Amino acid sequence: MKRVLFYLLLAGIPGPRVFAQEIQIKAIPYPLYFDLKPRDFQIRGENELTITAAGNTNLFISPDGGFEQNTAPRLLFSPGTDFIFTSRIQTDFKAPNWDAGVLLVYNDPKHYAKFCFENDYTGQPRVVSVVCNETGDDCNSMAVDKKDVYYRIIGSAGKNSFSFYYSADGEKWYLVRSFKLDKFDNIRVGFSAQSPIGKECSVLFSAIELQERKPADWWKGE
Repeated sequence: MKRVLFYLLLAGIPGPRVFAQEIQIKAIPYPLYFDLKPRDFQIRGENELTITAAGNTNLFISPDGGFEQNTAPRLLFSPGTDFIFTSRIQTDFKAPNWDAGVLLVYNDPKHYAKFCFENDYTGQPRVVSVVCNETGDDCNSMAVDKKDVYYRIIGSAGKNSFSFYYSADGEKWYLVRSFKLDKFDNIRVGFSAQSPIGKECSVLFSAIELQERKPADWWKGE
């Protein structure tokens, strides 16, 4: 088990704080960097990652623009043009609502998409997604009665086209939504965790995989 405890702040970079330490995950052939610092993180083996978010952490702009928060830690990398990015997600759901483990497509604080394994406003673990172009939407999809899910993002950064897929077993995939972002000049993808009303939330990302190719069957997510 590898625990990384040191962060170096890059001076003179506008916007959210970016930490210069390069993070390596063997399953991803690109360096990863934290854009906003987590409470803690661990890397285990070739394809497992744990991120612990502190309390009062979220990335969301309400549809009416009346609420905005940009405090959730996120670990990001720049993918190739075409990619299939997959991870199993297990969230510890300590707070009654809105704790989440997240796969993320991120351009800047106003243009991003979150694919969340989240306990919803009723406390039910659920597939939730948010696409933000200046302001966000909020889409609740299927309920999940397991402790873990598999998520997949199929994307083409050059064509600004992205799709979210859900699977109960990592074999059969269900298309949740497809979308574009209004800005895509700095597309990165990666991992995030949040605890908007809780004290902290730990998320285990495992079975991490990055394939650099177009899908053979877009509907099946393969």
